[in-house]
Amino acid sequence: MNDIDLTNRSFVICGQKGTGKSWLIKSILDSTPDHLVYDPLKEHTGYTRYIPEDRDSAEELSDMINGIVIPKRKSLFIIDECNKYCRPKPSRLVHGMSELLDFSRHYGCSWGAVMRRPVQVHSDVLELAGVVFAFQSSGKNDFSYYEDLCVGMGDAVRSLPPYHFAVLQNGRDLSIHAPIEMPAHPNYT
Repeated sequence: MNDIDLTNRSFVICGQKGTGKSWLIKSILDSTPDHLVYDPLKEHTGYTRYIPEDRDSAEELSDMINGIVIPKRKSLFIIDECNKYCRPKPSRLVHGMSELLDFSRHYGCSWGAVMRRPVQVHSDVLELAGVVFAFQSSGKNDFSYYEDLCVGMGDAVRSLPPYHFAVLQNGRDLSIHAPIEMPAHPNYT
């Protein structure tokens, strides 16, 4: 993964349960002590995390982004289970998410959104991401979505070996990566 620079960039991580998303999240969190993960399922023990009082509330996420992430200028922020908060269009993004999409680079913040399926999330989150990490997926709608992002990506994601992942950078550079090493805090993966 040394060829992937997430500095001041947004990224998404997609994949079905058990494909390796959590280990990738934790490995990215290990890259800087100045991180924060929005952790609705309490899976990221050992990391700096925010556990929402209402794990279904998009407003709580927005308030947390506007009250903590942006003012404190975190270097890295990750939203786990993002599909719960950023519904597909025609839904509007909550204010905090819009702020991240539009201005995170100016805040010096890298941020990521994690979901099982790309079709479950507002298209702006994926289409404006500098990096898309995609683990194995077999859904026909997911296949179409990946193919629309980059020709050949749907086939690549569909045929990945266990724990391998495809990476799309800058909307055009597609590569396949082997499983990552164990993160510093692998519990609850």
